[in-house]
Amino acid sequence: MSSPETATSTSQQEPGASSASATMTALEREEARKRQRRQARRRPRRRAPRRLVRRGPFYPLLPIFGFALLALTLSAGTLALILRQDLRHVVIDRPWWLLTAALPVLALVLRQALAPRPATLRFSRTLSARRLRPGLAAYLAWLPDGLRLAAAVLLAVALARPQSSRFTDRIEHEGIDIAVAIDLSKSMELRDMYPNRLEAAKAVIDEFITRRPHDRIGLVAFGSYASSVAPLTIDHGVLRGLLEKLQLGSIDGSRTAIGAGLGVALNRLDESEASSKVVVLVTDGKHNAGGINPDTAAEEAAERGVIVYTVLIGDHRMGSDRVDPAQLERISSITGGYAYKAKDPDSLRTTFQDLLDKLEKSTVAGEQVRAELFHLFLWPAFLLLLLDVLLRNTRLRRFP
Repeated sequence: MSSPETATSTSQQEPGASSASATMTALEREEARKRQRRQARRRPRRRAPRRLVRRGPFYPLLPIFGFALLALTLSAGTLALILRQDLRHVVIDRPWWLLTAALPVLALVLRQALAPRPATLRFSRTLSARRLRPGLAAYLAWLPDGLRLAAAVLLAVALARPQSSRFTDRIEHEGIDIAVAIDLSKSMELRDMYPNRLEAAKAVIDEFITRRPHDRIGLVAFGSYASSVAPLTIDHGVLRGLLEKLQLGSIDGSRTAIGAGLGVALNRLDESEASSKVVVLVTDGKHNAGGINPDTAAEEAAERGVIVYTVLIGDHRMGSDRVDPAQLERISSITGGYAYKAKDPDSLRTTFQDLLDKLEKSTVAGEQVRAELFHLFLWPAFLLLLLDVLLRNTRLRRFP
């Protein structure tokens, strides 16, 4: 049984113990709150989900036009650096072609109006999808369409034919109009030239045509009568092809109508406006057919200002009643030309070489032209289209 002193002592100690216990509890609570605050700071904050903005079907036109304008600005800047001071001399030869630049713009508008492209990709957690931020590819999604639009505009400008008014020139070339009359009588098959007179003459005339690239040349064949094979033309490829097709028997070759051949050649030159007109008449015989007399045709040629050069081919050293060199000399003399004699292939080539040297050259002035600049717009258009294809098939490829 305890004494009164012990009870008093016990009662005096209890308030102190209770105060200490209360103090410890307050400290623990404070520590707990601090831990909670630290944990709250470490815990990521939940962001409010972004609301999806409903955009109309014409919304893509804005970024497309923006990218197109950027591409056109860069292209124009590059062209300005290339042309520099010549930029102010650029003129548009066909400005109405610039209206074609509106076609791709109308095509884009119609595409968005008639066939808008809604989102077709489904995602199981829309809340998580809304928290995602768009990447660089999302911002550049409409870049290929902008590049294509810019390329179309550059092509429209190229179709308008931009030119430089500073670099103008007048096209001039030296040339004359020539009519070649070749004999297709039977005597042209003689083989004193290889392989025969006709083939040797055709070979030399073909070389003669190739060495007169700026001349208009016509072709006439004659035998018992004369026929026009080709009018005056600068298309020497076609002319040489027609010359190659000439064969003995193409027309009646029983006689030699030199007068008719010269007359048809003059008719070919009658349409010419050149200051110099020439007839080259190649034959191996004399005129023995009816129709136009060669001397009369020569006088007509002299009145028209046409010079006639005659070429007598073949070996006629033994003399023959089938040739009349004097008549050919008269024809050439009346018109101010020259009469040649070619006994073999070498002398025939020498004859035509001398003929090339004698032929007068006249300067023909063409229309004044400007320097073309359309290619400067085609290259950036090509590069933009190439970049468009690369982006559509790589980083900016779309999956429906």
